[in-house]
Amino acid sequence: MKKTTKTYAKVMLAAALGFSFAAEAANYTFAEANAAVVTIQDDKLPMQQELLGEHADINAITAANMRQAYITFMENVREQKANWGDTEWQNAKNVLERLNAHKETVEKELGTDDKGKIKMLQAEFRTLETGGDIKD
Repeated sequence: MKKTTKTYAKVMLAAALGFSFAAEAANYTFAEANAAVVTIQDDKLPMQQELLGEHADINAITAANMRQAYITFMENVREQKANWGDTEWQNAKNVLERLNAHKETVEKELGTDDKGKIKMLQAEFRTLETGGDIKD
């Protein structure tokens, strides 16, 4: 009976160490990814100014004007989408991804209405992007 207990303890220890290693590796990868995002955000992406207008400096967007930044983005996407090819759609998607990443930093300060409106605008972008893919 003691041998079974020792074997069980060894298996549990090995599993715990494996889990610990995996968690640390994931945390390290996440930290590297965040560092890369911060580095990339120092430069404006193609189309960032024309899609976000006065909100083009994404790092300066606060919770109070986050909703308006998404509205401005989508208004400009709707106006320009008819003339876009794959490159423009990819550039717009990159701008939206950067905007989404910044939104996560102020998410706790956003109201429920703002969060709902932003989700609707994100979904609209995906719908328009898919429609653009179908046209191609």
